[in-house]
Amino acid sequence: MSDAIYACWKPPPGTAGMSLTLRFSLRCNGTLIGKPRATYADLGTDAQRSRAFVASILRALDDALPLPFSDSMGEAIAGRMLAPRFTAALEGAS
Repeated sequence: MSDAIYACWKPPPGTAGMSLTLRFSLRCNGTLIGKPRATYADLGTDAQRSRAFVASILRALDDALPLPFSDSMGEAIAGRMLAPRFTAALEGAS
């Protein structure tokens, strides 16, 4: 499930090492319940890059949702808190 969201995410240039954890829940149909909340952030000191980094994550979430759950998966996941961490790879790391 997180892989589907990560697949839609493209960290902006210059954000290597930045990290953000979002907390949110999904309905059984794969749509978001409420607004995601940041529970951890390491965004550096450049406000413009920080905003671009956060915006790229929210855009990935918008692009990935609704997630295509089977009926049983939808029932199992509905309302549970999820907390994926998004970390931009350090340049030159694999």
